[in-house]
Amino acid sequence: MARRVIVETMLRSTPEVSGEVLPGVSKRRDWGTQEKLRILAQASAPGSSPALTCRMHGISSGQFYTWRKQFRTGALTGFVPVSLAPDTPALPAPMSVPVEPQSAAHTAGNVEVELPNGIKLRLTGDIDAGALRQILAALR
Repeated sequence: MARRVIVETMLRSTPEVSGEVLPGVSKRRDWGTQEKLRILAQASAPGSSPALTCRMHGISSGQFYTWRKQFRTGALTGFVPVSLAPDTPALPAPMSVPVEPQSAAHTAGNVEVELPNGIKLRLTGDIDAGALRQILAALR
């Protein structure tokens, strides 16, 4: 009987715990950044797979792919992977075409200049020698 009285007294003096968070052992595992990176690296090793790695470490595939997305965006480590694009080759300067002065100020006919990048410049009709020099100088 005395035991029953003690239990009832304890129950009456204990506050209700509905909605209250009590400290204690959590069932969630707290993965460190180094552990996450090691697991991600293990999944990409030859002969391994994400599913196999998830089973080995007891994590869900959704958790694994969330970590992988965080790694790729830089949210996991704070660094974003960088890849450098190959250098584009510089186009060589167009070859200068020596223009010999003619006795006449105008030259009748067709002039066609093809640049190394494939662009063709066609001039037809009366062409002023000075204007042609300016055009060729601008193309250098």
